[in-house]
Amino acid sequence: MKDAPRDDASHFIEVFRLAALQAGWVTRRLQGEVRSKSKKGERSPERAALTSVDLAAQDIILLLLHEAFPQLNMDAEEETDTLGFFPATDTQRPTIVVDPVDGTLNYSEGSRDYAVMGAWIEAGVYRSALVYFPHLGETYWASQGHGCRLEKGGKTPEEVTIGRLPARVLVTSEVSKQQCEAVRDIGFEVMRTRCSAVDATAPITGRAAAALSSGRPDRRRAIGCFPTLEAGGVLWTGDRWWAGEDPLTMPTYIGSTILADSKDTVERILRAVS
Repeated sequence: MKDAPRDDASHFIEVFRLAALQAGWVTRRLQGEVRSKSKKGERSPERAALTSVDLAAQDIILLLLHEAFPQLNMDAEEETDTLGFFPATDTQRPTIVVDPVDGTLNYSEGSRDYAVMGAWIEAGVYRSALVYFPHLGETYWASQGHGCRLEKGGKTPEEVTIGRLPARVLVTSEVSKQQCEAVRDIGFEVMRTRCSAVDATAPITGRAAAALSSGRPDRRRAIGCFPTLEAGGVLWTGDRWWAGEDPLTMPTYIGSTILADSKDTVERILRAVS
């Protein structure tokens, strides 16, 4: 694997690694010490979940990002005052996407399955992305065309490749019972997940061979999908293979989205649930 050249997208990884580590330590320190809140207008419990830690973690991240990239578009998950530090959106500039605590419902219930995530989008495609799991001490990141790396416990980063994986599929809450049964019928164990960082990185973390959801992935789910793609995984999005495009430039659809270790796995699952 070649090291990525030091351009803005790779510099983003350097800055965001530090920001994610700082935010992650805050989340670990405060887990179980804060009250749950709810976002207005959200239908699902997963999307509605909010804690003051989400807001504090985002402030930490955005302050560091603003110092390094003050003139970029910022697409951050929460409505914090630090969003105002960045200029109005200009489609000619790169966009940074931030999710300070992905899996907030899990986090609020004491689960370790949550993550800090961020990505750099430029010219309509993901150029780099990072996912940090604070309780696991694992940081996964990727730059376009340069593969995926893992840093764990402060050790030297190593290349991530997709090896032999358990015959398991992670499914999101909107996947129907009938679809789950269809996936079981072709020989996969099925497990529900409430954290897009967990299912979008399943083939590179070793949790599962695939992840099944419905509809077009949003910008935040795509953060985890990008390192998986760079490590050799694949993502089927309704009617096409995803190549890193900004989801906001893609058509909406109601079909299945399948992330997997190989096209063969995708095609098996797609035949079962179609």
